[in-house]
Amino acid sequence: MFLTDPALRRIAADTNDVLPEHLWRHDTATLDPLGDLARLLHTTARAFTDSSITLDQTLTRVADLADTARHQVAARADLDLTAYQQALTDALTARERHLHLGATLVTTYHAWRNHRTLGDRTQRHLLLQPGDPSRGVAVLRQHEPHTWLVSPDAEAATAVDIPYPDRVVGDVTEGHLWTPTAYTDPQHRHTQPGIAYRLPECDDLASACRSLLRWWHLRHSAAWRNRTPDQLTPAELAHLAS
Repeated sequence: MFLTDPALRRIAADTNDVLPEHLWRHDTATLDPLGDLARLLHTTARAFTDSSITLDQTLTRVADLADTARHQVAARADLDLTAYQQALTDALTARERHLHLGATLVTTYHAWRNHRTLGDRTQRHLLLQPGDPSRGVAVLRQHEPHTWLVSPDAEAATAVDIPYPDRVVGDVTEGHLWTPTAYTDPQHRHTQPGIAYRLPECDDLASACRSLLRWWHLRHSAAWRNRTPDQLTPAELAHLAS
Protein backbone atom coordinates (compact mmCIF):
# COMPACT_ATOMS: atom_id res chain seq x y z
CA MET A 1 0.00 0.00 0.00
CA PHE A 2 1.27 3.45 -0.89
CA LEU A 3 1.29 6.55 1.30
CA THR A 4 1.62 4.92 4.70
CA ASP A 5 4.09 7.67 5.66
CA PRO A 6 2.37 10.84 7.00
CA ALA A 7 4.66 13.22 5.09
CA LEU A 8 4.07 11.45 1.77
CA ARG A 9 0.34 11.37 2.46
CA ARG A 10 0.22 15.11 3.13
CA ILE A 11 2.26 15.87 0.00
CA ALA A 12 -0.09 13.71 -2.08
CA ALA A 13 -3.19 15.39 -0.62
CA ASP A 14 -1.87 18.87 -1.42
CA THR A 15 -0.07 18.26 -4.73
CA ASN A 16 -1.42 14.92 -6.09
CA ASP A 17 2.20 13.73 -6.41
CA VAL A 18 2.36 10.12 -5.20
CA LEU A 19 5.88 9.20 -4.09
CA PRO A 20 6.94 5.64 -3.21
CA GLU A 21 9.48 6.94 -0.67
CA HIS A 22 11.28 10.09 0.47
CA LEU A 23 12.93 10.55 -2.92
CA TRP A 24 14.60 13.77 -1.83
CA ARG A 25 16.92 11.71 0.38
CA HIS A 26 18.95 10.91 -2.72
CA ASP A 27 19.81 14.60 -3.05
CA THR A 28 20.74 15.30 0.57
CA ALA A 29 24.46 14.67 -0.02
CA THR A 30 24.59 17.11 -2.95
CA LEU A 31 26.54 20.28 -2.17
CA ASP A 32 24.47 22.74 -4.17
CA PRO A 33 21.15 24.58 -3.76
CA LEU A 34 19.22 21.41 -4.65
CA GLY A 35 21.00 19.62 -1.83
CA ASP A 36 20.16 22.46 0.56
CA LEU A 37 16.48 22.13 -0.33
CA ALA A 38 16.61 18.34 0.01
CA ARG A 39 18.17 18.54 3.48
CA LEU A 40 15.59 21.10 4.61
CA LEU A 41 12.79 18.95 3.18
CA HIS A 42 14.17 15.84 4.88
CA THR A 43 14.31 17.60 8.26
CA THR A 44 10.80 19.00 7.83
CA ALA A 45 9.37 15.63 6.76
CA ARG A 46 10.80 13.95 9.85
CA ALA A 47 9.41 16.69 12.10
CA PHE A 48 6.00 16.40 10.39
CA THR A 49 5.94 12.62 10.94
CA ASP A 50 6.80 13.09 14.62
CA SER A 51 4.09 15.74 14.87
CA SER A 52 1.55 13.35 13.31
CA ILE A 53 2.31 10.78 16.00
CA THR A 54 2.04 13.38 18.78
CA LEU A 55 -1.24 14.73 17.42
CA ASP A 56 -2.70 11.23 17.19
CA GLN A 57 -1.71 10.54 20.79
CA THR A 58 -3.22 13.79 22.11
CA LEU A 59 -6.47 13.26 20.19
CA THR A 60 -6.67 9.70 21.50
CA ARG A 61 -6.26 11.09 25.04
CA VAL A 62 -9.07 13.60 24.45
CA ALA A 63 -11.31 10.85 23.08
CA ASP A 64 -10.62 8.57 26.06
CA LEU A 65 -11.35 11.35 28.55
CA ALA A 66 -14.50 12.33 26.68
CA ASP A 67 -15.70 8.73 26.84
CA THR A 68 -14.97 8.64 30.58
CA ALA A 69 -16.88 11.91 31.03
CA ARG A 70 -19.91 10.48 29.22
CA HIS A 71 -19.95 7.53 31.60
CA GLN A 72 -19.69 9.91 34.59
CA VAL A 73 -22.66 11.91 33.34
CA ALA A 74 -24.68 8.72 32.81
CA ALA A 75 -23.74 7.38 36.26
CA ARG A 76 -24.19 10.45 38.45
CA ALA A 77 -25.16 13.40 36.22
CA ASP A 78 -21.87 15.16 36.98
CA LEU A 79 -18.28 15.15 35.77
CA ASP A 80 -14.77 16.44 36.52
CA LEU A 81 -13.36 18.36 33.54
CA THR A 82 -9.94 19.18 34.97
CA ALA A 83 -7.99 16.51 33.08
CA TYR A 84 -10.15 16.96 29.98
CA GLN A 85 -9.41 20.68 29.75
CA GLN A 86 -5.65 20.07 29.90
CA ALA A 87 -5.87 17.31 27.30
CA LEU A 88 -7.88 19.57 25.01
CA THR A 89 -5.31 22.36 25.41
CA ASP A 90 -2.53 19.89 24.55
CA ALA A 91 -4.46 18.75 21.45
CA LEU A 92 -5.00 22.32 20.23
CA THR A 93 -1.32 23.13 20.76
CA ALA A 94 -0.30 19.98 18.85
CA ARG A 95 -2.72 20.88 16.06
CA GLU A 96 -1.24 24.39 15.65
CA ARG A 97 2.27 22.95 15.42
CA HIS A 98 1.07 20.34 12.95
CA LEU A 99 -0.61 22.95 10.73
CA HIS A 100 2.59 25.01 10.65
CA LEU A 101 4.77 22.00 9.84
CA GLY A 102 2.33 20.83 7.15
CA ALA A 103 2.43 24.18 5.37
CA THR A 104 6.23 24.27 5.62
CA LEU A 105 6.47 20.69 4.32
CA VAL A 106 4.40 21.41 1.20
CA THR A 107 6.16 24.73 0.48
CA THR A 108 9.59 23.11 0.81
CA TYR A 109 8.48 20.17 -1.33
CA HIS A 110 7.36 22.54 -4.10
CA ALA A 111 10.73 24.28 -3.98
CA TRP A 112 12.61 20.98 -4.26
CA ARG A 113 10.23 19.59 -6.87
CA ASN A 114 10.74 22.61 -9.13
CA HIS A 115 14.30 21.40 -9.67
CA ARG A 116 13.75 17.66 -9.77
CA THR A 117 12.13 15.37 -12.38
CA LEU A 118 10.65 12.26 -10.78
CA GLY A 119 10.49 8.61 -11.80
CA ASP A 120 10.75 6.88 -15.13
CA ARG A 121 8.32 7.50 -17.95
CA THR A 122 7.02 3.92 -18.05
CA GLN A 123 5.40 3.90 -14.60
CA ARG A 124 3.10 6.36 -12.88
CA HIS A 125 1.31 6.57 -9.55
CA LEU A 126 -2.04 8.31 -9.37
CA LEU A 127 -4.47 9.23 -6.61
CA LEU A 128 -7.77 7.65 -7.63
CA GLN A 129 -9.56 10.63 -6.12
CA PRO A 130 -7.47 13.79 -6.56
CA GLY A 131 -6.72 15.42 -3.22
CA ASP A 132 -7.96 12.41 -1.23
CA PRO A 133 -5.32 9.77 -0.40
CA SER A 134 -7.90 7.73 1.55
CA ARG A 135 -9.32 6.47 -1.77
CA GLY A 136 -6.01 4.81 -2.61
CA VAL A 137 -3.52 4.82 -5.45
CA ALA A 138 -3.53 3.38 -8.97
CA VAL A 139 -0.20 2.09 -10.27
CA LEU A 140 0.04 2.57 -14.04
CA ARG A 141 2.61 0.73 -16.14
CA GLN A 142 3.03 1.57 -19.80
CA HIS A 143 1.88 -1.32 -21.98
CA GLU A 144 1.84 0.39 -25.39
CA PRO A 145 2.74 3.95 -26.45
CA HIS A 146 -0.63 5.38 -25.32
CA THR A 147 -1.92 2.55 -23.11
CA TRP A 148 -1.31 1.93 -19.41
CA LEU A 149 -2.01 -1.18 -17.34
CA VAL A 150 -3.80 -0.27 -14.10
CA SER A 151 -3.34 -1.93 -10.70
CA PRO A 152 -4.99 -0.59 -7.51
CA ASP A 153 -3.04 -0.67 -4.28
CA ALA A 154 -4.55 -2.35 -1.21
CA GLU A 155 -6.16 0.87 0.04
CA ALA A 156 -7.85 1.49 -3.31
CA ALA A 157 -9.12 -2.09 -3.57
CA THR A 158 -10.54 -1.88 -0.04
CA ALA A 159 -12.17 1.51 -0.69
CA VAL A 160 -14.07 0.13 -3.70
CA ASP A 161 -14.50 -3.36 -2.22
CA ILE A 162 -12.91 -5.43 -4.98
CA PRO A 163 -10.70 -8.52 -4.50
CA TYR A 164 -7.81 -7.26 -6.66
CA PRO A 165 -5.20 -5.45 -4.55
CA ASP A 166 -1.92 -4.99 -6.42
CA ARG A 167 -3.33 -6.81 -9.47
CA VAL A 168 -4.07 -5.66 -13.00
CA VAL A 169 -7.73 -4.67 -13.41
CA GLY A 170 -7.49 -3.48 -17.01
CA ASP A 171 -5.95 -0.68 -19.03
CA VAL A 172 -6.62 2.91 -20.01
CA THR A 173 -5.85 4.27 -23.46
CA GLU A 174 -5.27 7.96 -24.17
CA GLY A 175 -6.92 9.54 -27.17
CA HIS A 176 -9.26 12.52 -27.45
CA LEU A 177 -10.68 11.08 -24.21
CA TRP A 178 -9.52 8.20 -21.96
CA THR A 179 -10.88 4.73 -22.78
CA PRO A 180 -10.82 2.08 -20.02
CA THR A 181 -10.94 -1.64 -20.81
CA ALA A 182 -11.48 -4.02 -17.90
CA TYR A 183 -9.81 -7.42 -17.62
CA THR A 184 -7.70 -9.30 -15.08
CA ASP A 185 -5.15 -10.67 -17.54
CA PRO A 186 -3.67 -8.62 -20.41
CA GLN A 187 -3.83 -11.70 -22.65
CA HIS A 188 -7.62 -11.67 -22.42
CA ARG A 189 -7.81 -8.70 -24.80
CA HIS A 190 -6.51 -10.92 -27.59
CA THR A 191 -7.33 -14.51 -26.58
CA GLN A 192 -10.65 -14.09 -24.72
CA PRO A 193 -12.23 -10.79 -25.80
CA GLY A 194 -15.53 -11.90 -24.26
CA ILE A 195 -14.11 -11.27 -20.78
CA ALA A 196 -12.38 -7.99 -21.67
CA TYR A 197 -14.95 -5.21 -21.19
CA ARG A 198 -14.66 -1.87 -22.98
CA LEU A 199 -16.14 0.80 -20.70
CA PRO A 200 -17.46 4.31 -21.46
CA GLU A 201 -14.90 6.98 -22.33
CA CYS A 202 -13.83 9.28 -19.50
CA ASP A 203 -12.75 12.91 -19.41
CA ASP A 204 -9.50 12.33 -17.52
CA LEU A 205 -7.07 9.66 -16.39
CA ALA A 206 -8.27 9.45 -12.77
CA SER A 207 -11.92 8.92 -13.76
CA ALA A 208 -10.86 6.24 -16.27
CA CYS A 209 -9.01 4.37 -13.53
CA ARG A 210 -11.97 4.74 -11.15
CA SER A 211 -14.20 3.35 -13.89
CA LEU A 212 -12.21 0.11 -13.96
CA LEU A 213 -12.55 -0.35 -10.20
CA ARG A 214 -16.26 0.48 -10.25
CA TRP A 215 -16.82 -2.04 -13.03
CA TRP A 216 -15.22 -4.82 -10.99
CA HIS A 217 -17.23 -3.79 -7.94
CA LEU A 218 -20.39 -4.14 -10.05
CA ARG A 219 -19.08 -7.33 -11.63
CA HIS A 220 -18.75 -8.97 -8.19
CA SER A 221 -22.11 -7.72 -6.89
CA ALA A 222 -25.62 -9.14 -7.14
CA ALA A 223 -26.53 -6.23 -9.43
CA TRP A 224 -24.33 -7.54 -12.25
CA ARG A 225 -26.76 -10.24 -13.50
CA ASN A 226 -24.35 -11.42 -16.21
CA ARG A 227 -24.57 -8.16 -18.13
CA THR A 228 -21.98 -6.55 -20.38
CA PRO A 229 -21.30 -2.78 -20.27
CA ASP A 230 -23.60 -2.35 -23.30
CA GLN A 231 -26.47 -3.73 -21.23
CA LEU A 232 -26.09 -1.39 -18.26
CA THR A 233 -28.59 1.35 -17.52
CA PRO A 234 -27.74 4.97 -18.38
CA ALA A 235 -27.37 5.71 -14.66
CA GLU A 236 -24.95 2.82 -14.21
CA LEU A 237 -22.89 3.91 -17.21
CA ALA A 238 -22.77 7.49 -15.92
CA HIS A 239 -21.60 6.23 -12.54
CA LEU A 240 -18.80 4.22 -14.16
CA ALA A 241 -17.50 7.27 -16.02
CA SER A 242 -17.84 9.79 -13.20
